Amino acid sequence: RVPGYPKEEGRAVFRWPPVRGYTEYFQYYAKEYVHDRKGTEHDIILKADDDIVWLNATEIRPFAEYFWNHPEIWLLSAAVVNQGLVVHYQQQQCGAVPKELFGELPLPDNGMGTWHDNATQALQIHQYFLSSQEARDKFYCQEGPVFHPFSFTINVNFVALRRKDFPEYMQLTQEKLIAEKRYYDEGTMTWDAIKKRSKVEGIYMKLVVSHGTFGAQDAVTQAVLEEYVKYGKRERSDLYGTLLDDYNYSAFERKKRKLE
Repeated sequence: RVPGYPKEEGRAVFRWPPVRGYTEYFQYYAKEYVHDRKGTEHDIILKADDDIVWLNATEIRPFAEYFWNHPEIWLLSAAVVNQGLVVHYQQQQCGAVPKELFGELPLPDNGMGTWHDNATQALQIHQYFLSSQEARDKFYCQEGPVFHPFSFTINVNFVALRRKDFPEYMQLTQEKLIAEKRYYDEGTMTWDAIKKRSKVEGIYMKLVVSHGTFGAQDAVTQAVLEEYVKYGKRERSDLYGTLLDDYNYSAFERKKRKLE
């Protein structure tokens, strides 16, 4: 629980929209670690955005174990479907993203590339990913490096961090606030940590997760979510049963606007 925030069933409750660039979450773990270090110094925290719409759950444990066994890595990202840097590796290493459909995807020099702002490509990659098991299998990248380091800002939609590092993260956050007068968690966790502290960060290719859309892709958010609802009804009725029958994007949007 973050001091100053109410309790709800033992979980922290945060304001929406976040006023400090999501850093309240990290402040929570940083403060808890400082005040109660016993037994927590080896904790691994998985940060997953609420618009992660698919993941291959069998790779969660290997992902965490890889991070545990490589203490030199400060932040480890999953291989995120619809992320500009990751799609480059998924195409070049695994052949998962067909050039005949998406063109040649060069290594983006800023970690995101033009993909980050392209709603059309976002919808297309999700549709292709869900089109068949054969298509999805290629994204798992069974051949080639399991780890790709990066040296710039990337989207941190699904990442592993060590609890003992949260106080240092908060220190970086304060430095950015002073220098740039803004809270920016992705830049702090990636670019600043790499450039200012020489941290090692990278992508674990075998844990594949799908991230819905980024802000500039919002025009296709409803269409993307509906693709995953259709997939769940079609191929995972054993898990969802009739739960997805009540899905309504308009109701979701109304609730979101009310929170804002």
